[in-house]
Amino acid sequence: MSEVLGSEGFCVTAVRGLPLDEVLDRLGVVDRGSLPKYRIDNVAEHLGLDDWAVRLYCPSGSEWAYLFDANGQTGVVQRTPVLKQLSEGTEAISVWSLIGSTTHVVHVRDGEVLARCSTWMFEPASGPDPDRLNRALEQAGFFREDETEDDFDDALAALDAVEDEFGLTVEPEAVAGPLPTVVVPVRLA
Repeated sequence: MSEVLGSEGFCVTAVRGLPLDEVLDRLGVVDRGSLPKYRIDNVAEHLGLDDWAVRLYCPSGSEWAYLFDANGQTGVVQRTPVLKQLSEGTEAISVWSLIGSTTHVVHVRDGEVLARCSTWMFEPASGPDPDRLNRALEQAGFFREDETEDDFDDALAALDAVEDEFGLTVEPEAVAGPLPTVVVPVRLA
C-alpha cells in the first residue's frame, strides 16, 4: 500500500470478508446507481475536500475489502462509529497518517476496539487485546530506542506492520486507478 499512499496524509481501513454491497450497507450508502470512479490523485478535485468520500477496493478472491479516504487528513474510515459498524461480525484494521504529525493504528473486531496506537506517544498500543498489534508494530521497528532516528518513517512502518500481520495485499495500479467512490453519511461519523 505504501507504493500508492506514500507516507503522509492518508487513511486506509481493511475489513475482512465483506463484499462491496455489504461495505456499502454498513457505510449507509443508499444510492447505489452508477457509483462514480475516481483516481487517488484526482478525487478531491471532483468531490472537494469537505466531502467525507471513500474510495472502495474490493478485489475478487481477496479476503479483505479496502476503504481509502479521498482526503486522508479527514480520517473518516478510522472514526470509531465507522469502524464499529464495519467490523460487526468480522474485523478491521486501520492506519491513518496525518501530514507532519502522527500515525494512528486501530484494530477492531465485532464492533469493539481491541487495540489503538498513536505513534506520537512512542508507546505500545493500548486496549483490551493489544498483543497482536503490538507484535506487528514491534517487528516493524516501533518501540525501540532507535525508532526516533531521522530515517524511520512511522507511516510507512505502520503500513508494513499491518500488511505483514494481517496479510493485506493490494495491486498498486488498481488502487492508484479509478475506484468506486462514495460519500459516508454524517450519521456514521
